[in-house]
Amino acid sequence: NNEINLSMQIPDGWTHVTKDGYDTYIHNASASSVQIQVMSYYPMVIKKVDQDVIYDEDDNQYIDFLSSASSLNLGSCNPIITAAVKEQLDNYSQYTIAYTYGRKSIEYAERLTSVYPGGVPAKIVFGNCGSDANDAAVKFARAYTGRSKIITFINAYHGSTYGSISMSMVTTRMRAKMGPMLPDIYCFPFYDVSYDDETCEKECIADIERAFATYLPAEEVAAVIIEPVQGDAGLLAGHPIFMKKLYDLCKKNGILFISEEVQQGFYRTGKFFGIEHYDIIPDGIIMGKSIGAGFPLGGFMAKAEIMDCLPAPAHLFTLGGNATACAAGVAAFDYLQSDEFQKILADNTKLLEECVADLRATFPDVITGRRGIDMSCALVVTKKDENGNDVPDGDGTFKILYRAYERRLLIISLSENILRVQPPLNIRPENLKKGFAILKDSIRDYVNGDIPDSVMEFRAGW
Repeated sequence: NNEINLSMQIPDGWTHVTKDGYDTYIHNASASSVQIQVMSYYPMVIKKVDQDVIYDEDDNQYIDFLSSASSLNLGSCNPIITAAVKEQLDNYSQYTIAYTYGRKSIEYAERLTSVYPGGVPAKIVFGNCGSDANDAAVKFARAYTGRSKIITFINAYHGSTYGSISMSMVTTRMRAKMGPMLPDIYCFPFYDVSYDDETCEKECIADIERAFATYLPAEEVAAVIIEPVQGDAGLLAGHPIFMKKLYDLCKKNGILFISEEVQQGFYRTGKFFGIEHYDIIPDGIIMGKSIGAGFPLGGFMAKAEIMDCLPAPAHLFTLGGNATACAAGVAAFDYLQSDEFQKILADNTKLLEECVADLRATFPDVITGRRGIDMSCALVVTKKDENGNDVPDGDGTFKILYRAYERRLLIISLSENILRVQPPLNIRPENLKKGFAILKDSIRDYVNGDIPDSVMEFRAGW
């Protein structure tokens, strides 16, 4: 039901607005007067979230196709996770593991290292988020190899700490006016599956090899840090040839190969880690977002000999790996490994692909591509130019997602013209289908010219 109950009392501090036939509430404080940095796509304030359904301040219900930027792979207030958190809070919320030990932190470390690809003996350090986990990767790579240089890739996003932002190459808005950045970071092209095999075979590591021969000594490179699926670039999956040749180049030159799994880990792509799609055993794995099952947590995990090279307090935080976040993580981990969840994941993945196929068949001139892997799905929105060629339709993408919001579906865009579809992995099938039905209606409104230009005033985001 897309209708708003206008008989409800307007909350204090909010104003009811009717815009283009749709009703919403807008907070009386403008974005410029609120001292919080946001990249809002629409005037929405969340009151509560029940797994795959979001409630705003007026108790309007929205289907979740964002999963809080893939940090809620099992949805918010999942009963299994909630029970574990409540049990932990009955004992204590947190007590720093910088100076003491915590059972939940140890249990979670054991579980995470148990799924390291290839069964390699591994160890882990916890932090507060994926950004500082990227920083940890740099610290340990440099310490272990005795080298300083780090290779990352164009369109990569690694976070907002100073180290991770120095490795991010997705938008100048993240780097302008902040320099100088962390030194010895070198960026190269990322070859995704849109490249044909012949081109990829010939070109994919040519720039790196040229750099090794001219200005970047391979023996000074500590690590390659790569997202197997570049998230905020628009869910670009690395080409298998590129990933294999890059890995082989690392092994040839004693360079650590580190997989950045902050957005794509924890079964977002159908496997626990995205790198497992490439039959590569990485030297290290960077984790964030859903590692905490809804709570702030990050982690860097690597082969044991790498982790042994730096003792505490090289990467230690007062609240890093705290008991509440790790209790949530343990509960989520155990459920993710269960037969019940694995069946839900398989069924939802199949249903999502059916919904995507139907959407593309209905609007072949609007939705002209599908990126990503499994439940990490991106829909490419294009329009025709004067020569009849498909070109990115950034304005159309925003109009579609904004109308979807008005119809009670939460979805955002990436890389100008990409609709990001990342619902909770255990989303109820009826809500997955309803979400795509809303998306279909929203695209139809756009095609019919029923979405006014005035909605563009809300456009922010990436």
